[in-house]
Amino acid sequence: MLSSIVRPLALLGSGALLLCAAPAMAECAHGKVRVDLPKQRLDERVQALARSTGCFMEVDPALLSDGQARRVRGRMTAARALYRSLRGSGLEAAPYKGHWRIDRRQQERFARRVATLRTTTDQQREREAIGRVRANDMRFALRQVERTVPRKVKEQAHLTVMQRVRYDAKLDRVARKIGTPPAPLPVGWVAPVQ
Repeated sequence: MLSSIVRPLALLGSGALLLCAAPAMAECAHGKVRVDLPKQRLDERVQALARSTGCFMEVDPALLSDGQARRVRGRMTAARALYRSLRGSGLEAAPYKGHWRIDRRQQERFARRVATLRTTTDQQREREAIGRVRANDMRFALRQVERTVPRKVKEQAHLTVMQRVRYDAKLDRVARKIGTPPAPLPVGWVAPVQ
């Protein structure tokens, strides 16, 4: 008996969340807004930012479960407030089709590319298609990208366009040097969610 009441209430509640999200997408503040948020859990912070900026935030709640956000105070854009809130968490925020998406997509994309190039480098070395010195140089370049991308995301909560272009170009150079030309990616390509 109770489940027949709870299920319609749950459906009604989820519909209300969708209704609340639709106006937020349309009203996302593009200018500066006054923000005064205390140190709090990351999930609470994302909700507070969505309310104060009017921006819809797409995020898997499991990613926010253990995080803490520092105090953010001042007059700033929604982007700056979100980036400052996510600093140190290892999460990245990116605008996507009129709303914000919080995840680790760029980091995962670069990690997959590095892993693929590392495997190819090792295979080329085993076949003696490339020398030991060249293979070591390629491994060094791959380690640099592998370490730098997560560090940059942790510092600034996103990768700038220039950083993405620079890391992609570095990985493209590695691919050419080990004898596998890089596959062209469409402009603005983001790895799909698994």
